[in-house]
Amino acid sequence: MKKALLALTVLSCTIPMTARELMCEQCECEPEPCCPEHLFVERSQWYVNAEFLYWTAESGAIDYAVRASETPPNSAVFATGDYKTADYDWSPGFRVGLAYYRCPKYWEVNAEYTWFYTKGTDSTSSDFVRPTRLTNAFGPFTSADSTIYLHYHVGDVYADRVFDPNPHLRLRLIGGLTTAYIKQDWKINYTNAQNVSEKVTEEWRYFGGGIRMGMRADWFWGCQFYLTGKTTFATLIGTYKNEEVQTNPNTDTLFGNAKYDDHRFAVHGQFLLGPSWQIPCDCWSFELLAAYEFNTWINLHERIRSFQATFNDDSTETYYARGLFGTHGLTLRLNLGF
Repeated sequence: MKKALLALTVLSCTIPMTARELMCEQCECEPEPCCPEHLFVERSQWYVNAEFLYWTAESGAIDYAVRASETPPNSAVFATGDYKTADYDWSPGFRVGLAYYRCPKYWEVNAEYTWFYTKGTDSTSSDFVRPTRLTNAFGPFTSADSTIYLHYHVGDVYADRVFDPNPHLRLRLIGGLTTAYIKQDWKINYTNAQNVSEKVTEEWRYFGGGIRMGMRADWFWGCQFYLTGKTTFATLIGTYKNEEVQTNPNTDTLFGNAKYDDHRFAVHGQFLLGPSWQIPCDCWSFELLAAYEFNTWINLHERIRSFQATFNDDSTETYYARGLFGTHGLTLRLNLGF
């Protein structure tokens, strides 16, 4: 009796394993239409990925003026009123990718490229507007306007190892290389009561590469719906350039023109979560994802400013304003496997 039970146990463990290996090796030409018995793909496949992004950008330390609704008292020598900051618009972008899943080794290799561009405009006017940086023109200022642009490019090549902790959960441990080119261009105009204008242009750009690690999870809920999440962190080393130009746009008089560049580390965190609808058949697969995504960058956004000197050969002191920079918004993904 014991020998018979042992034989049945061995046979029950062998049959599913053999079936799983056969599914990885070949695919029937006529799979079931909805593949209801498959929660995850168990066959080597190529994947083509296209994502529509509807994002905006956020950053700290992008104030350009202080606006007071009424003239402050003569004793108000410090900032009085409401700070005005540059704002980015919501804009479309895209991400494209190509991946290969190797079964039964359960590893995957991916290549992705993310493109995003946005800009934003803001302005303020009042009888009492104060610039938040030193200007050559004298107050009182009556108006200030801001236009800011962002160019965002990120490329990733990484591999991941696939794990199935239980029949309803699939995990991917991610590791690979990343590269990024990010540029912010900001133009500010101030006008005083004598109609004298002053234009300030601040621009920084970063190009670097590094290592990315993280994890993706697909949690099966039922009726081909999943909860999909992804978290990755990257450390990059690259070149950083920051330029600042201050002029009178009417007379082309130059008040300042400074350039700064260095090599620096940057840290990127990516967080994505949302529902997905997946049909993971053996001969083909299909995925639709609607998620919200956050991207946070550390040690990128920086404003370099100097105190005004009395003469052009006097010493000048530099001071910095830094803040977190990031993007966030809706990510819609269509993934096809074949």
